[in-house]
Amino acid sequence: MKTPPRRFFHSLIVKPRLLLTTLLLATTQVNAQLPPTLSEIRATLQEPVTIVLEGGNQQTGQITRWDESQLRIEVSLGGGTAELTFPADEIRSIRFPGAEYKRILYEWKNDPERAEDALALYRVYYQQQGAYLSLLSQRELSLFIDYADFALAKKEPLKAVATIDIISPYIEDEAVLKQLKENLLLGFFQGGMREEAEVEARKWIKEAEPAGSSALGWRLLAEINFEQEEYENAFWTAMHPIAFSNQMTMLHLDVCYALAILAAEELRMKEEPLQLAAEMRDRGLAWPDYVEMLNGKAPEYFTAENTESEATAETTIIEQTPLQSPSPIDPIESLPTRIYN
Repeated sequence: MKTPPRRFFHSLIVKPRLLLTTLLLATTQVNAQLPPTLSEIRATLQEPVTIVLEGGNQQTGQITRWDESQLRIEVSLGGGTAELTFPADEIRSIRFPGAEYKRILYEWKNDPERAEDALALYRVYYQQQGAYLSLLSQRELSLFIDYADFALAKKEPLKAVATIDIISPYIEDEAVLKQLKENLLLGFFQGGMREEAEVEARKWIKEAEPAGSSALGWRLLAEINFEQEEYENAFWTAMHPIAFSNQMTMLHLDVCYALAILAAEELRMKEEPLQLAAEMRDRGLAWPDYVEMLNGKAPEYFTAENTESEATAETTIIEQTPLQSPSPIDPIESLPTRIYN
């Protein structure tokens, strides 16, 4: 049976329309699955903010002025706009648009190919909120602590230093502040700001416990000494945390051991490098190749298995009188005799 001409013509029209509709739906679904671009996120973050007052009232508008004592926003009112001013002590919180994109930020952080995009997005969040840090909660400030950590990890130390310097006055947790100080010190050093790094390292050392959880100040000061070919100072500076360390291994102690070994070699010491290498291995510390100046510098006697000659050297050292010498940081304080115990 033949299809009537009119019905046949109608089917020819319907089928292309169905195909076009299907294609449009598929395209829409694909676009919905694509993450927003950095430009799109930036545009969203520039939208009006919401001010929550102590009484619970809320106002949404564009910020036009903020001087730490008063906040002024422009709000839509009828067919025009009006400006409202709020004292800082009456503001409970401030809500910025674009919080939903933090999920994308963390995805980019964990994707090595999107690290630059992650740094850029952190920067966009900082441009949005950086002027209003005093209005942010401690939880909200953690975004910028993460920014500093990430910048330091991605070899952007000056970004980390700038961020830490700005957010530190607003951080209340002492443990977080302590970590920020360490990151600031690392940022100065990695950024080539040696004078600032040395000043901060000496401050860090004065405040640190001899047998604390980190040897960062000693490590960086010893690195600076070693770079300047001040090998005796480098040796004794690196030895300080080694001498005071206990069963709980300090952070950065591996670098201190490595610097002490290399400095001892430069000073033509014979037994000390062998003994330090043996002790380092016994404590389960690997050679810190992640530090540029130490990469590939592990001596053969560190990487090789214990040999008879090394064992003999260790015995000789143990029988010697324990070594003492003034610390280059404090000439009055001598290192404890447990260096060779």
